[in-house]
Amino acid sequence: MKNRRKNDKIFVIWQYIIGSVIVLAVLTFSFLYILNLSMTPYQSAKETASKIARQYADLDKVDRFAIYNGKKSYYSLLGKNRKKTQLAVLIEADSDKIYTYELSKGISQEKAEKIAKDNGAKQIDKVTFGYIDGQPIWEVKSETTYYNVDFETGTILRKEGL
Repeated sequence: MKNRRKNDKIFVIWQYIIGSVIVLAVLTFSFLYILNLSMTPYQSAKETASKIARQYADLDKVDRFAIYNGKKSYYSLLGKNRKKTQLAVLIEADSDKIYTYELSKGISQEKAEKIAKDNGAKQIDKVTFGYIDGQPIWEVKSETTYYNVDFETGTILRKEGL
């Protein structure tokens, strides 16, 4: 009788362990599936923009991809062409407009960060090449503030944020 009670307790403990493992596995796979679904549009945009940049802007190697959201949305790619010239390529998301800039003909990303810091930025969270009001910019994000720095002149065009 005692032996049967002991076996029943062990059986119940194993049921809890197996049940917990199943629930944990279902939660883990659900989380990974949702994460994968959420990354699909970004990955698709990156692949499409890279293909367009290779075809129309002669971008051979993509070093960085971002989505710039200003008045319009742009796919922003930084990389090199076959001649090893560093380029920024902006592809307007809802049209067929493509803008190509040689990075050597404007201020660098590091210079844009310094300009933003000189104008009140503390910690730099992200820098994105973008396009606003007919001109290329570096958008520097610092905490809750965005600094739009003119790519060609290095002047602050706009400071937005809380």
